[in-house]
Amino acid sequence: MTDKEDRILQKNVDEMNQNTETLQEMKIYNAMRKGIMEGKKREKRRVYTAGLGVIAAAAAALLFTYSSIGLPAKEVAEPSVQTASPKNTDDFAAYRSFSRLEPALASALEENLVMPVGQSAENKGYRVDVTGAVTDGRKVYILYSVQNNTDKEVIHANFALQYEGIQDSNLHKGAALSMLASDNRIQPGQSKDFIYTTSLSPTVKYPKEVNYNVILTETSDKALQSSSNKYRTNLDVAFELNPDMLKAQERILKTDKTLTFDGQKIKVNLVQYTPLSTYVDLEYDLNNDKQIFQLINPVLISTNGGATEKLFYPDIINSDNSEVYSDNTKFTLVFRNSQSSLNRQPDTVSLKTFGISAVEKNKMKIVVDLNKQQIIEAPGSGLELVVPTQENYADEGEILLRHTITDAEYLKYYTRLAETFTDAEGNVHKRAIKTTSAGNFGGYMTSKEGTAVDEMRYTFGKGAKDYPQPLTITLEKYINPIMDTQAVELFSK
Repeated sequence: MTDKEDRILQKNVDEMNQNTETLQEMKIYNAMRKGIMEGKKREKRRVYTAGLGVIAAAAAALLFTYSSIGLPAKEVAEPSVQTASPKNTDDFAAYRSFSRLEPALASALEENLVMPVGQSAENKGYRVDVTGAVTDGRKVYILYSVQNNTDKEVIHANFALQYEGIQDSNLHKGAALSMLASDNRIQPGQSKDFIYTTSLSPTVKYPKEVNYNVILTETSDKALQSSSNKYRTNLDVAFELNPDMLKAQERILKTDKTLTFDGQKIKVNLVQYTPLSTYVDLEYDLNNDKQIFQLINPVLISTNGGATEKLFYPDIINSDNSEVYSDNTKFTLVFRNSQSSLNRQPDTVSLKTFGISAVEKNKMKIVVDLNKQQIIEAPGSGLELVVPTQENYADEGEILLRHTITDAEYLKYYTRLAETFTDAEGNVHKRAIKTTSAGNFGGYMTSKEGTAVDEMRYTFGKGAKDYPQPLTITLEKYINPIMDTQAVELFSK
């Protein structure tokens, strides 16, 4: 099996684990969220997720990402008491031995870059011990444990990093929590280790003073459905975290080069090497006539003293998964760290990519006729309309959009359909809430040959066939690979 096939297989395994293992966690979370939102009496905030909302990073580690739930507005939370932590960091042994760490954190631990913190907060029988933290000014990692000295099982209701003096500094969107255990429930008498991470903006000057806030909630039905603070415990740990702690070891290469694909321009602004990761800041040209959703398999190539280094498979920071960017024109590719480029300025640096996933801006829609049971208009090719039967748990007014995609092995983003649709007379309707279980359709499946099938259910609702046809669904994201290998030299001595 090739490395590429192994990567694709692992991606599929992770996605299956995600779907299987996280249902109970989401059930608890949704019940808790309902109770808290009733207490706040305000509009529900959007839940920001990676994948389906809760990520299983293997059976031994669970990550979940969601926006802040917070505490009910009508009550003031009882403050916690902060002291020096009685817990020995043991040189972060529990984290060092964990095989599924993010590469950036694993590298930081290996290079002894994680700063010991040694501060704790206690409240109502619970204790949070912040053992260590590290940041390169672009990402931050906080290592901590929760000790439950009560007779009640608890889970996280909220977690947030706050910077002193910065208004609305809670970096909720895209913030992630992972744990060195199989689930996030903390049983009576039990202690569990966690890792918090989030992205920071390179344009913000962050202070050293931070506060890490954890809110725990009991897991009984009564506690999860209640809007009272009675069942929730607030813990705050204040400490210093210098955003420039690794600045002396970083290397920045400013550039002003442009990649061009199918007439679409993508400007490369910066390459930043840090001991944690390598960041490449990019920007889509506003005059592009296509909406770009992804670069396909970007590779950062450096030469140094005759040796060539290639960095593959980056993560991404964008407006969907972070508060770093406010719109979808700017984004950052995050590659693993490059020790050779940190130790010595590279001779040359190039960015190569094999295409883009993009759709013409004026074609960001799917038009269907429910009575004719056909697609009238859609971008690209490979999309078909399927009318699911009752045996497949179809609601009235529901369709299945089946999208067959070639060259899909490096695609990261899935199609996202708007929550409203428009009939032929311009009337706007809300997408109906599905009432039956998913059945045999729906999901994203990738084969080792590199093709994929993306099945999307869309419920127009009862009586939708009586609306003036056809019906138009706006596309927020869409998979449409345009293969075209291009490279641009970003730096040369």
